Amino acid sequence: MSTAKTLFCFGLGFAGATLGRVLLADGWRVIGTARDMAGCQQLKEAGFEACVFSGEEPGEAISYLLASASHVLNSVPPGPRDPVLAQHGVDLQKCAALQWFGLLSTVGVYGEHHGGWVDEDTRPAPIAPRSMERLRAEQDWQAFFKEREIDPHIFRLPGIYGPGRNQLEAVKRGKARRLIKCGQVFNRIHVADIAQTLHASMLAPQAGQLFNISDDEPAPPQDVVSYACDLLGKQLPPEVKFEEADLSPMARSFYGECKRVRNERIKRALGITLKYPTYRQGLRALL
Repeated sequence: MSTAKTLFCFGLGFAGATLGRVLLADGWRVIGTARDMAGCQQLKEAGFEACVFSGEEPGEAISYLLASASHVLNSVPPGPRDPVLAQHGVDLQKCAALQWFGLLSTVGVYGEHHGGWVDEDTRPAPIAPRSMERLRAEQDWQAFFKEREIDPHIFRLPGIYGPGRNQLEAVKRGKARRLIKCGQVFNRIHVADIAQTLHASMLAPQAGQLFNISDDEPAPPQDVVSYACDLLGKQLPPEVKFEEADLSPMARSFYGECKRVRNERIKRALGITLKYPTYRQGLRALL
């Protein structure tokens, strides 16, 4: 792989860093942002170039670094307006080397489907305010790139798990809960499968495409906890009825929607074979 390939990632967090490690091994230059100097130092210790981007003002040196970026990924959560677009949209317009732009979004933009299946052709109907912001960001980026030959690639994600962030860790810490809500299912996705999907898209851009990056098996959340307990040989935590659970407003809002997410497009268009098609393979590998 040519060293001319450079990824600039706004918000080089869990998913971005996983992708970044794949790219570093393939000879890419990887630059990422963190919210403060401490975060930048952690990124540098991991082998990345890094600079500060708080989202509230333009990041120092970002305009210079963006000029050499062939690929840009935005994983910064939007507010009323996407902070990357607000602070560095002009810089991206000047980015002559840009070949690919990716935006991480959420399957929450589909809203409530009472357990029914959704795919990329399903009309968005978000309910939660954060999902409304994600959809607005998608639309703003699509409008921003409308005049350019490069359209954004939008990736809609469910809950992410992987090393250090999974139900095995929750069980070990005694934090796992078996919340029971009749008929409730969620998709989820291993961070390694996000990375391989983004990498495949970067190598074969398909401008303007939407992709769901999700696993093959929407499952009740309590089943995942039970499986993690089985793997660890731990006693199951007691069942708690959703209506009686002490949850934060954000946590409760996740249970206000129920859908099953189709992922055929990443397999058909990008040739993806999921490394962890269900939570069972994912948790076994993490164990």
